[in-house]
Amino acid sequence: MKITQISAGRDRSVALASDGTAYGWGGIKLLGATLPPGYPGELCTSSATEIGHNRYAQTIPQKLNPGAPFSAVVDGYVDVMGVQTAGAVMSCRPVVSATEGAQHSEIEGLPPFPVQIVSTESGGFALYADGRLWSWGLQASGQLGRLGHTKVTAEFAAPASISGLAPIKTLTAGHSHVVALDRNGKVWTWGANGAGQLGNGRLTPSTVPVLLKLPARIVNIAAGDTHSFAIDALGRAWGWGSNNFGQVGNTLDDKKAARYFTAPQRIKTGFSVAQIDADIFHSVATSTHGDVFAWGWNAMGQLGRDGLAFSAQPLQLKKLKNVSRVAAGLGHALALSDAGVCAWGDNRSSACGAFPSVSVQLQPNPVSFV
Repeated sequence: MKITQISAGRDRSVALASDGTAYGWGGIKLLGATLPPGYPGELCTSSATEIGHNRYAQTIPQKLNPGAPFSAVVDGYVDVMGVQTAGAVMSCRPVVSATEGAQHSEIEGLPPFPVQIVSTESGGFALYADGRLWSWGLQASGQLGRLGHTKVTAEFAAPASISGLAPIKTLTAGHSHVVALDRNGKVWTWGANGAGQLGNGRLTPSTVPVLLKLPARIVNIAAGDTHSFAIDALGRAWGWGSNNFGQVGNTLDDKKAARYFTAPQRIKTGFSVAQIDADIFHSVATSTHGDVFAWGWNAMGQLGRDGLAFSAQPLQLKKLKNVSRVAAGLGHALALSDAGVCAWGDNRSSACGAFPSVSVQLQPNPVSFV
């Protein structure tokens, strides 16, 4: 089986196979599971044959969409979202069962066949082949990118297009902010900005997309909870936002070391960057040679090495080679190569594919899909 996409969430991991089957493992919330009388309400089990209640520490990847292939998948803050090959965008609340897969509900009002989907904590975003971008969900600090949506509200905003953008090539989302890369290599940001994660020189949120000032053509982007990255055509990294644990990294000018950056800074990596991802306090990247590096907070083993000291300098995970893609979760990370998927970091909910008795997975752990 060939895995083509990976996504890491707060306490869960998701992968998509070439045949369109989506898999999930880790902390999976079960909805509507009926337990026999007398069972405790907080039952948690790691058996692939038993249904738990509330959180399910599932070590073995389970099929989320049996019989309904996906073309794209992403692990959101609450649900897994997938694009069916038939075109619909589905919200999937996992139910660990060989026959049920997940409880699916369609996001109504969206045009069919988006090529990419991402989510903030309470908003969803769909990118289409012509570069259009749509958003929906609860507003938080302008995260929907639509003028007129300026306050946090419990009212659900129906899907609608985001105006004022050049045709978009790819996008990424943090906790409450979004970063988009257009087809001309320019970067746009909007949403929350309390730590400078928008990179526009300010600390105030933006309800509409704003074009950033970067000195080079950008080819890749990433967003953590409150920090962001851009990779230029020469493989150089630019970062901004919160840096309290070194998750943005060391700048070329050591005098600029700070707890946060409100504008893009050139980051010292020591390698040419191919792809990057980030989450709350750590970042992980691949080099153009397929090596993997991680930096930032390390209290749960996010850096994939012995010891739990954090580092603002990228540290190589020497056991990983020929990696094509990485994904950062809240406290864990995934790497995809021809050899399969590996995971490391916080494993208290089995997001790394090991039994939860191994609370911290210090070294990359191969994930078995058998």
